[in-house]
Amino acid sequence: MALMKRLQKSAVEITPIDITHNLESLQFESALNDEEKQLLALRKRSHAMVVTACTQATFFANILHEARQIKKQMKSPQKMTAKILQDKEARDPLKVGIIGCGRLGSQLAHCLLTYGRVNPKDMKVSTRRPETLEYLQNKGVDCFHDNIKLVSLSHVVFICVLPSQIQVMAEEIKEHISGHTILYSFVAAYSPQKLKQILQTNQILKPDLSWNKESEQNSWDCSENVNTALENPVTVEKTCPFGNLKSESVILTNEKFGELMIFALLNMCTSLRLNKSDCLSILNLTLFGGISEDKLQESDFIKKTQDSHGVFPKFDLVKISQINTSVQKRVSSSEHLRKAFINRYMMMFEEYLKRRALLGPDMEES
Repeated sequence: MALMKRLQKSAVEITPIDITHNLESLQFESALNDEEKQLLALRKRSHAMVVTACTQATFFANILHEARQIKKQMKSPQKMTAKILQDKEARDPLKVGIIGCGRLGSQLAHCLLTYGRVNPKDMKVSTRRPETLEYLQNKGVDCFHDNIKLVSLSHVVFICVLPSQIQVMAEEIKEHISGHTILYSFVAAYSPQKLKQILQTNQILKPDLSWNKESEQNSWDCSENVNTALENPVTVEKTCPFGNLKSESVILTNEKFGELMIFALLNMCTSLRLNKSDCLSILNLTLFGGISEDKLQESDFIKKTQDSHGVFPKFDLVKISQINTSVQKRVSSSEHLRKAFINRYMMMFEEYLKRRALLGPDMEES
């Protein structure tokens, strides 16, 4: 935490400053009448929801990518260093797809490129107007309008379309979704159960976000864009499914979503033809920093067998979202696991500030 604050201080010169911040007469709210001011809560809620959604999705993409790199290094344990995991030229990169690039989709793409370990050439965006995504195309992102192509080439697909578009999109892509592809949906109007029905896959993640009268009283800075907001470690921790500051956020995340990330990562490791022992090693390293005590064990997921070289079954993520599991109980009751998860979550965003402090403004152009 102290390091994050020092890095923020060193980066002041390259961080945009809102010169109207303490000038009430120039604030957005000053031009509103009393009736319009009653709608300000919607603005705060919307901004907090986008920040939360982008932060969690970026973290999830990062852990999937890191797991793939570790798998490649397992034959040479002595080479499994932080430097290898951070190499720009990944040996088995995560292929990311985004369907729909409106406000949420474009913000997510920017977050993945800024804070994520996703190389632009490994990201694809399918949208009805790809010609409007010049910024992403200049970065090297492949932008087009072909949902089938995108799904066929991606390990994880973020669905950012409008509710009115989901049925047509589902009909178009359902026959082309691999059993190993993870669909991460932001479509609020469709439950995981409904998405499973129309997309014909159970490998679906959907953030469980909510708010109430108490949470809407919490302070939240709506003046910052998403990327800038994530330079603040307090904001980042507020979005963590197991974070200690969740109650201080405008948007609340159900801890169940953190558990689903665990099962989704395990499924991906299994799809990479790793045995149970290797899957658990990678899971405990990427999500919990390789803690020495209180690790997740085989018996937390299935009835333990004598064959540690066997493989895990592929878990139905939609079903997991509806039931209580041993994993949920273990993480909820273990201070070691929760703290380790939070540390890994925070570290993903801390690494960007470290790189920026070292490389300076030129980093944005690289």
